[in-house]
Amino acid sequence: MKWYKKILSLIPIILTSLLLSFFVWFSAVNSKDPTEEITHTRPIPIEILGQNPQFTISEQSAGNVTVTIKAPRSVHNALSNDINLIRATINISALQEGQLELVPDISIDVKPAKLVDYSPKTVRLSLEKLVTQTFAIKLNQTGNLSMGMEARKARLEYSEVQVTGPESKMAKVSEVLATIDMSTVTGNVNKQVALQAVDSQGTVIEGLTLSPSRINVTIPILQKGGYKNAFLALIPIGSPAFGYQITHTEITPQVVTIYAENPNQTDSLPDLIQTEPINLNGRNESFEQEVSLNLPPGVKLAGDIKVIVKITIEPTITTKSIRGVPITLLNTPMGLEAVLNISTVDVYLTGPMNLLNELTAQNLTVALDLTDIRPGTHDLHATIVLPDDSINYQIVPDSIEVLIRPK
Repeated sequence: MKWYKKILSLIPIILTSLLLSFFVWFSAVNSKDPTEEITHTRPIPIEILGQNPQFTISEQSAGNVTVTIKAPRSVHNALSNDINLIRATINISALQEGQLELVPDISIDVKPAKLVDYSPKTVRLSLEKLVTQTFAIKLNQTGNLSMGMEARKARLEYSEVQVTGPESKMAKVSEVLATIDMSTVTGNVNKQVALQAVDSQGTVIEGLTLSPSRINVTIPILQKGGYKNAFLALIPIGSPAFGYQITHTEITPQVVTIYAENPNQTDSLPDLIQTEPINLNGRNESFEQEVSLNLPPGVKLAGDIKVIVKITIEPTITTKSIRGVPITLLNTPMGLEAVLNISTVDVYLTGPMNLLNELTAQNLTVALDLTDIRPGTHDLHATIVLPDDSINYQIVPDSIEVLIRPK
């Protein structure tokens, strides 16, 4: 009996020892891999499971969720490196059409981890029947051909299109159009045209699938007798201001239709028509303006046409090196002085020519800011004051040794 009592008296000591051992182990593990509560800002896409192919989701209030998880730091690192370890799903296999408000199911494929919070808590879905209908394709020709041109019968690659979408949207479809702007046509049309389903007001209905989505449209264009297409040529005179250059020119339209007042001159109509000269002298910014055409005698424009010229003028980008720029000290602390290993630096600049042309070693400021600096030797980077942010620079050397000492 004595030995039995002795064993019983040892049990509290043994349990206490085990408990202390556990706490020591737990503290050691937790100090190396502490548990943290972190909100993962990278959005988790919501997966829709079990969707009946006869239905479609016409509206969905949210496509992603964000989650807050409590887990060891090593688990958070794993989740950050592979976001696929967190899944957000909504199962709609047993649901019918209508307005639905559902709770996403969040699963974490690494342990240990506890889901603390997620947002949004619910997702609203509109589930509708999926409807497919066949529509005849209608060619929609907008704008007018230039005078002297005539369109023949158009040929469409396909005459019908299948349109698929939610029942509510399909009910609005009035027709399917292939639209071509004829005002820009200068010759035979042979191009791919996107198809668009529209309602009775001509408004495009989004969220539908069209098959095919594009078709080839061919329209023969004939030139009427006595008319001719001519290209336009821009005639500039002078040069932009110093430090500026022309980077782009555009003329609209690029081709015009002309005719001869005297039918006997039709064969001599030119292929190229020049604009009246455009003065560029001293210009330092882009502009657009309406211009006249320099038509030969007896040649007329077919129709009332406005010719617009756009000219892009930008600064000429160049490089410049300025050597021996003095170093200016700013905010030297009271009672201290600064001794530099050099007194000047070289500055290499890239930017607009008109701005760089005005910069010299005398009006360029290279500074070292000594605010709150302490005694000792320091390697500091200088700053430079420039007239415009478009100028890039490099200071050589890029760091300056400064000795700070009492006066």
